Amino acid sequence: MTRSVLLSFAAAFVLAVVPLSQARAQAQVEVAGGVSVTRDSETTGIASVAWMPEWRQAYGGTLRWEVGAIYVHGRSGTRLDLDENVGVFHGGVRYDRPNGFTAGFGAGLQVGETDALSGNPQFVSTVGWRWDRFSLLARHISNASIKQPNDGETMLVAAWRF
Repeated sequence: MTRSVLLSFAAAFVLAVVPLSQARAQAQVEVAGGVSVTRDSETTGIASVAWMPEWRQAYGGTLRWEVGAIYVHGRSGTRLDLDENVGVFHGGVRYDRPNGFTAGFGAGLQVGETDALSGNPQFVSTVGWRWDRFSLLARHISNASIKQPNDGETMLVAAWRF
């Protein structure tokens, strides 16, 4: 899948969910970018977008639904098969504490395949810290050894919520 196709999808996704998020004051759109690493310390850039409407207040924080897309740029010239760009479309929940702690988990389907992301389903876990609209997040995507190889992608991302 080409980068332009994934970027077009991300733009269309944002344009589709921004009116919905404005209609519901508690819904938020999160746009993120960062770096991902897999086995042999092979790094690449990533981008993501997610729509996160508020579900309910629970356990001293806010539970949000999370529906999003993550783009992992392919890497060339590596020992592993990492050349292809991969998109992961996922859904799950995110938990936000008033002190800034945030964590989430979801499942998704991928488009494209590499040694790092080698088959469906993919599981997306997120943990990080949020300061008002800005967040620093650690994220991991893996298929939980359902299909081999199962190297996964581990990311450090900076995110902005609208």
